[in-house]
Amino acid sequence: MVREEVNEAAASRRAVAVPSLRKAILILDLIGRRGRLPFSAIQKTLDLPKSTTHQLLKALIDVSALQLQSDGGFSLGPKLCELGVLASRQRNLDSLSLKHLESLAGRSGLSCEIATFEGREAVVLASASPHGGARRTGNEGRRWPLNQVATGKALLAFLDEADRNRLFADLEWTKATPRSIASPDAMRRELDVVRQRGWALDDREALEDTSCIAAPVFDCRNRVVAAVASIGQSSQMTPDRYEALSEMVRGAANAVTQEVRET
Repeated sequence: MVREEVNEAAASRRAVAVPSLRKAILILDLIGRRGRLPFSAIQKTLDLPKSTTHQLLKALIDVSALQLQSDGGFSLGPKLCELGVLASRQRNLDSLSLKHLESLAGRSGLSCEIATFEGREAVVLASASPHGGARRTGNEGRRWPLNQVATGKALLAFLDEADRNRLFADLEWTKATPRSIASPDAMRRELDVVRQRGWALDDREALEDTSCIAAPVFDCRNRVVAAVASIGQSSQMTPDRYEALSEMVRGAANAVTQEVRET
């Protein structure tokens, strides 16, 4: 009963937050297209209540997405420039990783992929087959809950703590299989292990017969931006192979990190 109430409360918060997020994006889009604007122009153009406009502008200023200028106008803030650079790099991650994924697939004899954040999910950007060939997945990339797969664990483990806590509050802690980690506390302990050894394991936690080992990719400011993984049937990824496979996966992730930092 308690778990159901917590899940219902989280769903209710998300339902309230989505319309506000859409309105905030409309404000950013308007200022981005027209340049610096005063409060009245923003409120009238978007036909928002004054109180809502005040709340959204304050929230956007608090996270540096907007700046209030001396003349009372609002302009885009430095956080958007930073996010723009990150988005550009993430869009290039698929092409930068292809040769390294193909090499990893050939050496490991397993399918390989690279994934990045998208909200509460790890979205696959590119993949490679042990039979040869790597490809970008584009908008059709598979998506997995961050707290159920190795790529998600690798991403969460090396996030800034404040960002990780925000994601934890929004994740759904349900079991996809009997082996899934279904509580924030248990996941925090798991992520401590991931940070210590430098790689993450999903042992039949998202799919009954599938296991995965993943390692993080970092940008030039040492922020985690993606994770490289090898995936196979659990019979192919037995504990006696973890050490060798994790070394190969970490090597590929480090190679992609180097590519990202040189772009």
